[in-house]
Amino acid sequence: MGLLETISQVTGLPRDKIIKFAFIGLVLFVVFGVGQAIVTTLLGVAYPVFMSFGALESSDQGDDQQWLTYWVVFGLFNMIDQFAGFILRFIPFYYVLKLAILIWLFHPKTQGATWVYKNYIREYAGHIDEIEKSVEDSVINGMSRAKSVVGLGKK
Repeated sequence: MGLLETISQVTGLPRDKIIKFAFIGLVLFVVFGVGQAIVTTLLGVAYPVFMSFGALESSDQGDDQQWLTYWVVFGLFNMIDQFAGFILRFIPFYYVLKLAILIWLFHPKTQGATWVYKNYIREYAGHIDEIEKSVEDSVINGMSRAKSVVGLGKK
């Protein structure tokens, strides 16, 4: 018997109510500053992972697209958070805001990730190949210059 079933039997509450109470409890932890980073990661990663597993097993292509879009947007959001997070953490209630954004991104009713992708990311997706080529050229040129300075380019 699973943990949810055990809790359901002990409390007499249905599974969906237990999940809602747990979710509300975790959000309150973030609001009151208890384990903010852990709870935000748990809700922003663990829940979407389980939902993505379910989407992979379902025959509906819509949920596959929703979760794949979430992971693309989440990846970009996470990169911004990693590079600018030390500054962003000075914003009051940063983790509450971050949690609200993550929930908005993955919630099936809002489908925020799809909105972000369609309105922002898709516009710049064509530029990715250009950026990749520019970075590749810069690396090759830099390596050539470094080899010539060190003397590895001469035989």
